[in-house]
Amino acid sequence: MINKESVLLSILKNEIIPATGCTEPIAIAYAVSVAKKKAKGILELIDIRVDPNIYKNGLRVVVPGTKLRGLKIAAALGYINGDSEKKYRVIEDISKKDVENAEYLIKKNKINIEIKKETKRLYIEVVLITNKDKVRVIAIDSHLNIIKIEKIGKFDFFEPFSFKKDKNDSPMEAIHRYNFDDFLDFAKDIDINKIGFLEEGIEMNLKIAKEGLNLKSGIGKKLNDMIEEGILCNNMVNRTKVLCSAAVEARMSGVKLPVMISAGSGNHGITIFLSNFAVFEKKQISKERLLRSLALSNLITLFIKSHTGRLSAMCGCGIAAGVGASAGIVYLLGGEKDEIYGSLLNMVGSISGIICDGGKEGCAYKISFISGCVVESALLSMRGAIINYRDGILSSDFIELFKNLGFICNIGMVSTDKAILEVLSSSKD
Repeated sequence: MINKESVLLSILKNEIIPATGCTEPIAIAYAVSVAKKKAKGILELIDIRVDPNIYKNGLRVVVPGTKLRGLKIAAALGYINGDSEKKYRVIEDISKKDVENAEYLIKKNKINIEIKKETKRLYIEVVLITNKDKVRVIAIDSHLNIIKIEKIGKFDFFEPFSFKKDKNDSPMEAIHRYNFDDFLDFAKDIDINKIGFLEEGIEMNLKIAKEGLNLKSGIGKKLNDMIEEGILCNNMVNRTKVLCSAAVEARMSGVKLPVMISAGSGNHGITIFLSNFAVFEKKQISKERLLRSLALSNLITLFIKSHTGRLSAMCGCGIAAGVGASAGIVYLLGGEKDEIYGSLLNMVGSISGIICDGGKEGCAYKISFISGCVVESALLSMRGAIINYRDGILSSDFIELFKNLGFICNIGMVSTDKAILEVLSSSKD
């Protein structure tokens, strides 16, 4: 018999882990580092194919430890000094010399990246070619989920890869067996010592937020300045906006500090951990209650992502992490089940549809807006202001609500995603 608690706890531990840098370029660096371990000889070419969303999210984000943007520099660093044992922290130990060597590889056209346009699922394929052999590494459905490592002769050819018709190979599929009540029961009943690891996420994400507050023209700093000047109120809504936006801007601008991610995204982790923390800080609630709210926030976020996909045309912080965080805040403040569900309706019914146009410093401005809505949606629900579940794509059923969101997010916004990618690819800036 499957033990619900152990499965959900395992999902949390697998999905809530540290990462240094935006997870899309880091996933490329990781796959390249894995391929390098298997290869022999002198490098001739690293040929990379990715799905449109991996390409979009990694196109303009700064890679930690450099002032450079994009997937090519991440791939090059993964080859030069990537440590696959460190997973999402694969290039955390790079030096200035490593960056110079990586730039040299790019200058010599040793890195090639193409978009696998027909692919709907998360997909990374790295073919590393040397004067002696070829190594192919393939990851699908989640950033580090490598499902194939192959090595052949230099003049041989790999068989074309095709996806299975189902998604049983996805590590997130197990969460589909559970529902809203399961997540609430888990958060309420789990031995607090078993989720103590969540406290590390608070400390880690708070540290990078404080770093972001040192950015001279950063949004977090300027919001904080306005609070100190009396222009903005010093309340939990604005404190959440300050912390979340500062942390995201620091991360997206290449600050070499890890964050605790959720569902493969550092910005998701920041949204969840720091919005809950800001409310905890202002209301002086018990640490145990905070950890339980974080467990609920993350489980709901992971459930949503299992419907919307790891990456999509919509901003995941708005449609997933923000939704989960809002539910957690209601729980944190002592709200009941109906009020928690009300916060889900308020979030989905108000801000779903915010587009994702890739990872970059400007994400901080979206997160500022989203994180404010997170707290407001929770507070409104607790005061009886809840969007009617018959509105638009909403539903009174938890599972149906996120099936609807997933349908719109994926099938409904295919053309939107293509349009975003076309704009980014043709930009002259």
